Amino acid sequence: MKKIVFIGNFVNDVILIHQDLILHKEKSFSDLMDAEKQKELNRNGGEPGKVTKADALGGSVTYGSLAATEFGDTISYIVTTVGGDINHQFNSLIQNKQPHIDLSFIENDTQLKNTSYYLNYYNNKKNRTLSLMEKGKDIDAQKAIHCITTVRPDAILFVPVSGELDEELVVSVLESIKQINSSTAAEDAYLPVIAFDIQGFLRAFNGTKVITRPKHIMIQKLISISQALRDMDIISVVKAEYGEAAAIMGDHDPATCAKLLRSNFGFTISSVTMGGDGGFVSSDQTQEVYIPTFKPDTVCDETGCGDTFLTCTVLELLNVKSISPSIVSNNPNMVENKESQIKSPTKLDNNTMATESQPTEFDQQGTFKLSPLKNSLSKKEILHCLEVGSAGASFLVEKMGPNGFADRNKILERVEKGKKQIKKHYQPFLCNSSTVQPDKDLDKTSPVEFISFPNQSQPKKVKTTTHYI
Repeated sequence: MKKIVFIGNFVNDVILIHQDLILHKEKSFSDLMDAEKQKELNRNGGEPGKVTKADALGGSVTYGSLAATEFGDTISYIVTTVGGDINHQFNSLIQNKQPHIDLSFIENDTQLKNTSYYLNYYNNKKNRTLSLMEKGKDIDAQKAIHCITTVRPDAILFVPVSGELDEELVVSVLESIKQINSSTAAEDAYLPVIAFDIQGFLRAFNGTKVITRPKHIMIQKLISISQALRDMDIISVVKAEYGEAAAIMGDHDPATCAKLLRSNFGFTISSVTMGGDGGFVSSDQTQEVYIPTFKPDTVCDETGCGDTFLTCTVLELLNVKSISPSIVSNNPNMVENKESQIKSPTKLDNNTMATESQPTEFDQQGTFKLSPLKNSLSKKEILHCLEVGSAGASFLVEKMGPNGFADRNKILERVEKGKKQIKKHYQPFLCNSSTVQPDKDLDKTSPVEFISFPNQSQPKKVKTTTHYI
């Protein structure tokens, strides 16, 4: 039985669908409809014929723990505080899933309110604006550490939604893992998979308006995490939506954003997602590879896809490598990590980022160097795990709310037999895999193409050789 810990807050989501509202790019939704107007719509249950209202339990901890439960062979632990106004779905969705979802590390405080977002959909539901109406309690680092040291989970997911945890908590948890291993024999080292969703770290707030933290602040946060990770022989996964990655790494195409996010901060795997357009994975083993989405039976609701994708990816990593506290003894290539082999990225600061021509993956003379455990992941295994994450998310969209999850067998069947929705302009970035065949109607002999990526004024020429998953 795998054990996975989610650190983040539950969310009371208020969904307002503005049926006839069409806004052009130059107009701001927040200028049109302030917080008081949104609250009035909530109190009145919407506006007949114009605004439809719905309530839902949200947050990455909701979608992640439910995805893990359905995936199978997993116990999820959640570190958070639940306030007195928690959505009624908490009982049916979370409490009723015990013991598969363990509530031992959830603090209950009826005097507090939970994080609450208003999700305003307009332009025929193609656009969404978030408004933060309540901010939940910050998560105590010591409570997170208590959970980690007590449970010894196989994976830890840091999934904040409104700044309830920051890089200092992440560093504290990583330091606690180092402390555990300082008094443990090398063959018994505790080596959990560590995963991050950039979303909650990037968000900042101006009243109810959700804004993005300045680039230099986000860079410093990621540097702090990378420095804490640098002498730990653990697999780390970071996920960001394309817009989030570009806000940090600069105005690049998604493949380059994935590469820079990994190479600048030393993560084992980085994933830049683009919703229904798929995403890019970057690792030393795979380089930059396009991961398409899998065709669902129908599309009802895309909320929580990123959380489901990240959770299923991590769970399959655990399955593929059978990662546990005893993995060192099962890894014949494992050797003692020498600090002299992994140095701090001293050339990287708040204002200096590596580019494609200035990578930070150096040898003994430079900075990051992959250690044995990280090297033990093969290209095929990494791509397979990302495909499982993508296929897992494709089931979620088939039902409204946190209800469309699938078990591992169904997900693997879709990975093997499902139809991949490949976007033509990313086709040259596909790569070989034995698990999934390309669509039969996909041209396998594509010539040289010039690819125009979003936010890139000049087309990018790609190689003539095209590979397929």
